Amino acid sequence: MYSFVARQAIFDKQLNTVGYELLFRNSMDNRFPDMSAEQATTQLIEEQFLSAPVGRKSDNSTVYVNFPYQLLVEGLAETLPVNRVVIEILENSEPDLKLLETVKRMHTLGFRIALDDFEPGNQWEAFMPYVHVIKFDIRRSPREKISDYILANRELLRHAVFLAEKVETYEEFETFKKLGFHLFQGYFFSKPVVTKRNKLAQNRAFALKLMQEVNVESPNLNKIEDLLKRDVSLSFKIMRYAQNILYNTRGISGFRNQSLRDIVVYLGISEMRRFVLVACLTSFEDVTNTEIYYLSLIRAKFCELAAARTSSNNISNDAFMAGLFSLLDVILGLPLEELMAQIAVSSEVAKALETNSGELYPYVRLARLYEQRMWDEASDVAHEIGLPNSAISELMNQAAKWADELPITISH
Repeated sequence: MYSFVARQAIFDKQLNTVGYELLFRNSMDNRFPDMSAEQATTQLIEEQFLSAPVGRKSDNSTVYVNFPYQLLVEGLAETLPVNRVVIEILENSEPDLKLLETVKRMHTLGFRIALDDFEPGNQWEAFMPYVHVIKFDIRRSPREKISDYILANRELLRHAVFLAEKVETYEEFETFKKLGFHLFQGYFFSKPVVTKRNKLAQNRAFALKLMQEVNVESPNLNKIEDLLKRDVSLSFKIMRYAQNILYNTRGISGFRNQSLRDIVVYLGISEMRRFVLVACLTSFEDVTNTEIYYLSLIRAKFCELAAARTSSNNISNDAFMAGLFSLLDVILGLPLEELMAQIAVSSEVAKALETNSGELYPYVRLARLYEQRMWDEASDVAHEIGLPNSAISELMNQAAKWADELPITISH
């Protein structure tokens, strides 16, 4: 049986990533033949905490893990690292005395407890002094019902943090923020909300100029070198990038007495394009949500790998760029149409991102559907481009590993 773990980011009011919910999956079409919630959670724990961990090598973010009733009262949750996890009690759990005693014990041990898909009501009242996070599914419970419950139970809920699940628009994010919610989960962060049209700041203008220079038909190496020399951070990053490639491919520890021009020549224009695109995206100084950078990198590599496996038209490089630029509007806060006009990308990349069409678009769409756990739709797109369902998570894992090991620091 093929299985994999998906994760969904959790954000605070400033849209900083503060944790992830881990979700067990055993197929792209999200079917669980002969598998109970207990089996799914047990396998997730094995994959996440006992085998190779999901996510970045250096990532110590808080993770939320769903637990059904039986595994909680059997004590399985208490085997997890208390400083890393939030234990989510599944909504179909029976709030009986046995579960209450388990929660009290876990609270004493220092575990953080969350009520998943909480339905406003009094059946969990005895648990509230020991609950740290209450997750409201805003698609299931109307805003008025949630608001009335919170207002009527302020004293009871004083220790709890409210998390809004399935937030899909910026308006919903603002609405629940005003209701006192501090945590948010959903897809709204990947949809650009342009509230004003500022002139490009100098660092953005420089980055876009460098991206444009490496993507013209006949790049001028002198211009590229000159632009790199203007930015100490980029100069340092390209040295690390080149050293890593040299070490991995030839076993040589690094460059000695080499100029930036030597490094540019050594890398070649294709590798230079990749470096500049990635490094410039991570240099925008006023964007703090590094999860979007990380997602951009994974999308880029996934699109490249998927195109290389399924297309005979040598489109993998353009597929990489389409994936990498697919969140550029979110990072810069400007429409993709305006950004594409400032960067010399191929017509196919522009078509995929501006009009959601063309040969490259299915790869970007497949990456998005995977991130959003829309397995049926993802399966259809995969079939359309000739990619087996089992290959999707395989390529995503490869892409995540590549992003983890990329020798470019994404700083907060």
